[in-house]
Amino acid sequence: MESLARTWLAALAAVAVLTGCATSVPTPPTALRLDCATSKAQVPNAVYIGRYAGVENVIPLNEMAHDLHCPDAFKAANFPQGYVTIYGSSRIRENNAACGPGGVDCNEALKAANDLLYAQVRKFAFAWTRRHGGRLPIMSGAGPGLMEAANRGAKEAGGASIGYTTYYDRTAAGSPARPYGGDPRLALSPYVTHGLIFSSVALREHAMIKHSAAMVVAPGGTGTEWELFQIIETLKSSQLAKVPVYLLGNRSVHWRSFEARLQDMVDRRTVGKDEVAFVKFAENDEELMKRLAADLGLD
Repeated sequence: MESLARTWLAALAAVAVLTGCATSVPTPPTALRLDCATSKAQVPNAVYIGRYAGVENVIPLNEMAHDLHCPDAFKAANFPQGYVTIYGSSRIRENNAACGPGGVDCNEALKAANDLLYAQVRKFAFAWTRRHGGRLPIMSGAGPGLMEAANRGAKEAGGASIGYTTYYDRTAAGSPARPYGGDPRLALSPYVTHGLIFSSVALREHAMIKHSAAMVVAPGGTGTEWELFQIIETLKSSQLAKVPVYLLGNRSVHWRSFEARLQDMVDRRTVGKDEVAFVKFAENDEELMKRLAADLGLD
């Protein structure tokens, strides 16, 4: 909930820049031109490039205002009904290593499970795009791993493949305030057909949730967990119109620890079981395709 609050504070601050601050101390309104132009020559698959301004603490309100306005404008003009958004690990690839660094901690079963996940995400994105992508295209975080699988499947199906991302190009010359290089040419997967590069990671996450007609979460690390709990809390507390939420993958292999954490909250009475009952599970791409289409009234 803290992340959501921070996002909305940023949004309110951006509005204040546009309209002037309604406080006891008069402040003049600030004229702000919101220009969403991008450089096709530099990044051919980008439709919006927010300027890299550093860590969240120092991003100017002007950049945040662009991050709020430009994705909304793009969606309204091109895909007004929203997206089927797929979240998941950047580290689960098409062909995963069975062993860790140095050849230790080998686990062939885990490799097979992760390889299968990539294939399932790709297959779902392909099938969904062929059947429903004209109305609700696939969107991901535009990175590698399972995000790549989503965008790859959508592009291979011949449809739109949306990516909302920010800057992750670490550089040796970075500083605590600017740890990344800020090169937009490195921000988007080549499988993205329509890419939006945000200045703010918080507003990127906000837009991904806000613009989703449905959300599919595949297994991942701390970034995916952050997104998953933000999705759950936003819906649980009725801060967002209800949309389908599915967790994809073998439930006993990939989601056992997540279910244990939720059950612990229920046992300690910090969460009601009925409050999180909207979260659904799909074992594979075929089940997900069938159930999500039915939920959205597309069959």
